[in-house]
Amino acid sequence: MHPYLTRLGIRSEVQRFFRPFYTSDALGNLVFAYGEAAEHFGFAFHKVPVTDGFWFAGNLAFSQVRLVILSASALDAVSWLNKKLPAFPQTENLLFVALGAGISDAQLLWIGTNFANKQVRLLFGRDLLGRIADLKLAAAIKGWPLSVYLGQRDQLIIYFRNRHFVFRREQFSLAAFERVAGVRFGVATDKPKVYPTFFDELKAEAGL
Repeated sequence: MHPYLTRLGIRSEVQRFFRPFYTSDALGNLVFAYGEAAEHFGFAFHKVPVTDGFWFAGNLAFSQVRLVILSASALDAVSWLNKKLPAFPQTENLLFVALGAGISDAQLLWIGTNFANKQVRLLFGRDLLGRIADLKLAAAIKGWPLSVYLGQRDQLIIYFRNRHFVFRREQFSLAAFERVAGVRFGVATDKPKVYPTFFDELKAEAGL
């Protein structure tokens, strides 16, 4: 058990699940490795790297994985499982993958290559960047080229299958794009009802 995770209200069984996939620094802060980069958490800070790498947790034998959960940070993944554990009591076939702050073309290519035939859930934030991440990752998993641009007058412009789609930023979501474009990506998205991310929700519930 780690005292920081316990203070955040993380269940003991969730802590055991994630324990092999993080370390602590000399001050006891949590460190989640994304290859050469790392996500750091202490009660005074939370730093999520911009990287081409990934943080992995769970079953690393991809052929055995039944559900892949993609998120922006390791702590979003921990927070989500802490909330959803009753619905996912069998954790041996789960794989969590965090991408860090932002999504690179190299990450999109790797995800599309490795998870095209997997069931996937996306845990990205409720803000515009999180909703854009949902669309980019869903398209990458399908292997469908797609470009997203921020336009003027509060618009989001998406180029897909030789067509341009325009949304007001506050109206855009993966589901809204699927309806307008007439496609289904087959990728689920989970978002907290009130807070920007699952980690924000966890901190609020812990009184932090």
